[in-house]
Amino acid sequence: MVAATALAPGPVAAENCAGSDVAPREGGHPCGGVGTSLGRVEVWRGPGFVDVRVSLLRLMLYDPGGGAGFELGSWEAIGDGGGDGLEAPRDFGDRSALHVLTWRQQHDADGWGAYVAGDLVTRWFGHLRLATPRLGLRLGRFDRAALVVEAQLAGAFALGDYDRWSVTDDVDVSARLTQVVVRRLRLEARGRYRDLTAADGRRLRDVTGAIGVELEASPGRPPSTPTSWRVMTVFVGVAARRALIDVDPADALSGAALMRAGTPSAPSGAALMRAGTPSAPVARAPWQVMAWVDLDFVINSARTIW
Repeated sequence: MVAATALAPGPVAAENCAGSDVAPREGGHPCGGVGTSLGRVEVWRGPGFVDVRVSLLRLMLYDPGGGAGFELGSWEAIGDGGGDGLEAPRDFGDRSALHVLTWRQQHDADGWGAYVAGDLVTRWFGHLRLATPRLGLRLGRFDRAALVVEAQLAGAFALGDYDRWSVTDDVDVSARLTQVVVRRLRLEARGRYRDLTAADGRRLRDVTGAIGVELEASPGRPPSTPTSWRVMTVFVGVAARRALIDVDPADALSGAALMRAGTPSAPSGAALMRAGTPSAPVARAPWQVMAWVDLDFVINSARTIW
């Protein structure tokens, strides 16, 4: 879960922090080490729908019991129909989100871990906001089996359009249940819940679940380096997505938005707006089969990092 993001990696202290003479034999980073990723790309693709998320340059500094790091930036765009309609990051459009300079502080123990993070600047689907928080929780050992839950709370911000301040609206929550099979192979189940209201009136709330495998392209046993390094990882899964609310004012004349919102008989634009409110009765759309791909250009990082 372009996490993403959810995004700068962090260590499991007892597993990842070791003396420089111990780390090459037992795996993990020497204490005070550095983990980096050049970037990450996530794609959700199905008939008539595509979602792309890209992040750039994640860096993590390791210490016993936790670590701190940052991400340079991330961008996500949503497209519909045959033309997709994805917006370039430079467009700052109402159908894309841009996060700049994400800071992360993390605490880790053997069986659990947690972090708090914040985006300095967020352009959330047309809304400009400053200091939006992120939270993450790991249960279990990532080098064996673990559950990771991460939440991006774009509706809770320090500065911005205060008329829309909310902890439960404008959120993106992801969950990842991972089980190591062999060193370079994991079985994973992933889920995502998202709620957003764009500046142009687009309202989208959807859930996505997937099952698949994650592969890593780590080397065998490079001299003088930890034996468990990851060089690149890729997750490929079959997903099912369901739109709970999907209202697009641009479709008002055609009635397509009303159909997606579950109110096919509504005759007017007023009904369309009512369909986009949480209190309105909404008939859920059918499940949609999709592909979920997550490619992480991680380097210099132990495979135990979550």
